[in-house]
Amino acid sequence: MKNLAVIGKPSDWLIASSVDYDEAKKFGVNIIDVDIKELEEASLAHIEEPLPGDFPPSFNKEETRKAYQIYMGLKDLVSKYDLSGLTVRCFDLLSSLKSTSCLGFALLNAEGIIATCEGDVPSMLSMFLVRETLNKSAFQANPSRIQTDTGEVIFAHCTLPLDMCSSYSFMTHYESGIGIGVRGRLMERKILIFRMDRYLKRFVLLSGDIEQNLALENLCRSQIQVKVDGDVTYFLKRPLGNHHIIVYGERKEAETLSNRLKELGLERVS
Repeated sequence: MKNLAVIGKPSDWLIASSVDYDEAKKFGVNIIDVDIKELEEASLAHIEEPLPGDFPPSFNKEETRKAYQIYMGLKDLVSKYDLSGLTVRCFDLLSSLKSTSCLGFALLNAEGIIATCEGDVPSMLSMFLVRETLNKSAFQANPSRIQTDTGEVIFAHCTLPLDMCSSYSFMTHYESGIGIGVRGRLMERKILIFRMDRYLKRFVLLSGDIEQNLALENLCRSQIQVKVDGDVTYFLKRPLGNHHIIVYGERKEAETLSNRLKELGLERVS
């Protein structure tokens, strides 16, 4: 069994974001709850931590330092609880630490440690299964704009695994205007769009193509426009949750992931 942690509870505005921890054991995971104060204390212990030399030099160094402290605090919890992944009620850190976990998540995911936002447990489990089945990093994102006539969807979030990017830069976090948000440029290639429901009984798995990276002012910092293969009204009428997991992949990877989920007793709904 591998350990996954829920640090804080799911954010209040999310839908379908809690799961039965016993049901999740069928994926070979043990989910534990960790008080978010433990992350706050672990982060503050790294106040003197020197910054790596390869971060973008143009962004505010004090904001970068605070965000890097949170990364180091997360690393401490990964070590303490022997974690393969985690999800954090990250908006609480805006008030307690005056910073964000976006940088920490970008680094952890690139290192192979699952890290998802807003305490979204089904997203954490979905990303974990992508890593376990396909050995790939994945981008947790919200479908932000949906064009039913063209089948195009804009996905956006303020963090993504750095190993998925051809380049990246630091900005402020979109909703709060503080801390660090990561703007990553993804490669324009085939992707899979995946999520399990909160009951861990059903899943959606769509394919599509990244058409372009965007830089719109009124969305989260990493943004892609995707041409989806199939009916995009799923996102409007019957989504399994807010966030969806995006991974580079083609038909072979889709079949591999779908077959694995069906072996575990899940039903594909789209």
